[in-house]
Amino acid sequence: MWFIRSAICAPGPVSPVTFGMMQKRENLAEAAGEIGWRFPRKRTFVLAFVLTTGLAAASMAQTPQLIPNGGSAAPVLLIGSQLQSTVAAAGLFREGQNVVVIGEVTSSPKKIAGVVQEQKMQVAVGPGKADYTMHLTDAMLIGASGQKIAASDLATHTWVRAEGTVMDDPRRIKVTRLQVIGKDLPDLQSSAFYRPGFDQGYVMAVAGSRQIFPETPGAVYTPAALMIVGKVSDDTGSLETTRNIFVDAAGNRWKMHVPKDTPIFDTQGKKISVHEIATGQWIRAHGWQTDDLRLRVARIEEIGPEEAFRTSALFRAGAPMGYVERAPGAAVRFNAFKVTGVITAVDEAAGTLTVRDDQGKDHVLAAETVTMSANGQPVEVKALRTGQRVTVEGSEILF
Repeated sequence: MWFIRSAICAPGPVSPVTFGMMQKRENLAEAAGEIGWRFPRKRTFVLAFVLTTGLAAASMAQTPQLIPNGGSAAPVLLIGSQLQSTVAAAGLFREGQNVVVIGEVTSSPKKIAGVVQEQKMQVAVGPGKADYTMHLTDAMLIGASGQKIAASDLATHTWVRAEGTVMDDPRRIKVTRLQVIGKDLPDLQSSAFYRPGFDQGYVMAVAGSRQIFPETPGAVYTPAALMIVGKVSDDTGSLETTRNIFVDAAGNRWKMHVPKDTPIFDTQGKKISVHEIATGQWIRAHGWQTDDLRLRVARIEEIGPEEAFRTSALFRAGAPMGYVERAPGAAVRFNAFKVTGVITAVDEAAGTLTVRDDQGKDHVLAAETVTMSANGQPVEVKALRTGQRVTVEGSEILF
């Protein structure tokens, strides 16, 4: 099935119909406008008829648009997944919106005339491999361990995470910060940026509605258990009005929420308060990733200042800026669990719910660290009520 959309083009001689938004032209026998249609004549006639009919219908259904400087509207042909990806992306994200892009580099920055490094590249996202153009001028570029890199270090087929804003085209991103995740899919899957059901990457709004592309029915974000070794960049402050701290690890700043009952240990193994953790201290934190660069902490261990970290067993020469892992480390276990039962209590202030299983045992669970379903369908925390039967899945961290 063929689809048509309009695009602005400069005045000039009539050119062949072009394939819109194409980055990989080899999939359609190169650009049709350059080498001509490679279809039998009968198909050409049918295509021409469909195009003519479609354009006529469109012209009757739409009000003509005046284009400055004598420009004109020309048809741009989109097919299959290209149209779906474009429409979906356009519908989800608006110009100026802040987004995070996780994708595979399909075209790395090239040298212009062999001298100047190009400040843009293409990243494929979603099952249709929709190409997003990353504009890198003034962007901070870092490697997987947080070290600074140059545009020339970005290689094709590398997986990256980019922060930025949507430009006037929903598939063009003005990047402020880009980090290499790894060289292949297994590297992505072992990172803090992997989301089950999105093996081809995703684009996510980082404020407001938390929209995500591609829209994947049935895909539910599952909070992963993580271990983070990093340096405290902002503590709770002298007023002690918050239980949040910020920790820098592998080039990223994590916001960590530390619940009141969280065990915290100093370098001597003595229990301390979250308010005693100071900026500049290195820590190891175990917890659940609740969102992009967000962690609900289950346990914290102080390592000490920079010198103590560099001489500790947790220091890694290949990751001097800290690291994030889906592995728990020594003497800690991440165990998956699944509980089915009836909700007996919901504590909105603490963010917990109590589920009594079929054996009569009560389970108090942090709502943001688990996924829940009722009658086989995902259910949000705000929709929960006492007496409701649910299935809860997550990971427990055992020390």
